[in-house]
Amino acid sequence: MGSLDTGISFAEYLACSELTFEWADSYDTKNWSRLASILAPTVKIHYASVNDFKDDKLPAAEFVKMMSAPEFLGDPLIHTQHMMGAFKYRKIAPDLIEGYHQIRAAHQRYTGPDFQEVEAKGHGHAVITLTYRKVDGEWKWGGITTDIRWNEFEFHKIFRFK
Repeated sequence: MGSLDTGISFAEYLACSELTFEWADSYDTKNWSRLASILAPTVKIHYASVNDFKDDKLPAAEFVKMMSAPEFLGDPLIHTQHMMGAFKYRKIAPDLIEGYHQIRAAHQRYTGPDFQEVEAKGHGHAVITLTYRKVDGEWKWGGITTDIRWNEFEFHKIFRFK
């Protein structure tokens, strides 16, 4: 087992934990202005195992545009819940922390806006690395790298990527 000294203060731990919650819940509530409010100016996005997307310096506005697009999480017929499990943080530099999180991301696509009939279910089980960057003295959400371990059901039928 490694050392318990992760290099982060309790205040940094709380800031990263809050950013993690705000990130996940903004996805699930489709609150894109809330998502935008927590982002660093550029974000590192490695969604290769989700939609084959990778960019180390994606402008925050472009990330919000991508996530809120109708072919991705912006589709009103898709409901999600990003449930976070065990995690650990490591301070990489004075302005950079990485968080390693277990996650189960539940997804359902409905056939219509009455949400009565489920068209497809697809749940991802993964370990994700979230990046937190200190910008002008404030911790911000700085990116994600996904490592999907396995998917349940028909995950490939959830999104309608072009």
